[in-house]
Amino acid sequence: MSDDAFPPDVLFAARDAIFNMTAMETFGDGIYSAIFWFTLYMLVFRRREKGVRLPISAFVVTIPLYMLAMIHLGIHWWLARLTFVVHAETSTESLLTFLNQPQWCNALSVVTFSLMSLIADFVMVWRCWVIWDRNWKAAVVPFTMMLVAVAFCIMSAIFQIDPASGLPTSESNKFAKFSAVYFGLSLGSTVISTSLIVYRIVAVARDTGFHLEKPYRKVLEIIVESAVLYSISQIIFLPLLVRDDFSDAYPQAVLICMTGITPTLISSRVSLGVSRDYSTSNRTTTAHTSMFIAAQTETAATGASKTVNNNSNNELASFDSKQEKEHNSYEVV
Repeated sequence: MSDDAFPPDVLFAARDAIFNMTAMETFGDGIYSAIFWFTLYMLVFRRREKGVRLPISAFVVTIPLYMLAMIHLGIHWWLARLTFVVHAETSTESLLTFLNQPQWCNALSVVTFSLMSLIADFVMVWRCWVIWDRNWKAAVVPFTMMLVAVAFCIMSAIFQIDPASGLPTSESNKFAKFSAVYFGLSLGSTVISTSLIVYRIVAVARDTGFHLEKPYRKVLEIIVESAVLYSISQIIFLPLLVRDDFSDAYPQAVLICMTGITPTLISSRVSLGVSRDYSTSNRTTTAHTSMFIAAQTETAATGASKTVNNNSNNELASFDSKQEKEHNSYEVV
């Protein structure tokens, strides 16, 4: 097929975005794989060496997320080979191959990405609920937004897989409207959860000893616990999603990786016991402990002061007695 079907700049931009998106996702999933396998090693072998029971909840989140990410990456590499190797006689044929990919391939790619996003949103809402001492009032708004987002996610996935479905749209690019609403609700839920988590961490910082940590450790804990990077990825991706070009390919590749990395870090910190406890009971216990230690320190300091004063008084009394004896001896002589 001739290259006259598309302008040269469109052909170059599209092929460049397809290739770079696959490369960026591969690099990001490489980092994700290192984090996943290290977390799995720590959960399985280190905890077994210490005789601690393995937390099943950690595997329910981390393993399915990683499998979905690898399936999505495998699909993109299969499409890259189909686009740039198998059907690469002309640039137009290469681009049409990517745009007219098999339906099963498109469906599997959409489903894996959608499931990853839903799992990540659920983990964020769950972590917000736990950090706020399991108070449903703190998590009700992001949880409600997440439930509404699930409906739009399903509609977006159905219409993207089959544009001729029963949804009230007929144009092939209308699925972007459902996707934009879904990602908007997901972004709102994530930003609210992130803000509540950061506020909770800062609010109980003094009671939990967080203010005594080194600055870089405090920054890392806030970034990991609140999933700031996941929120930033969504903020960058959402405006580019509604544009009629390939500019959303690059932030989408980053977002896919962050969708897997962020929940894995959160669940692994909780399962390994690294995460700090921000519950009210812990704050009360910590405060009582700090008061007890302060009281013991004050008592010890007071006791030491009294001991020093007693020793000083005894030394002065002994010196006065010695001087008096010497004076009496002089008088006898």
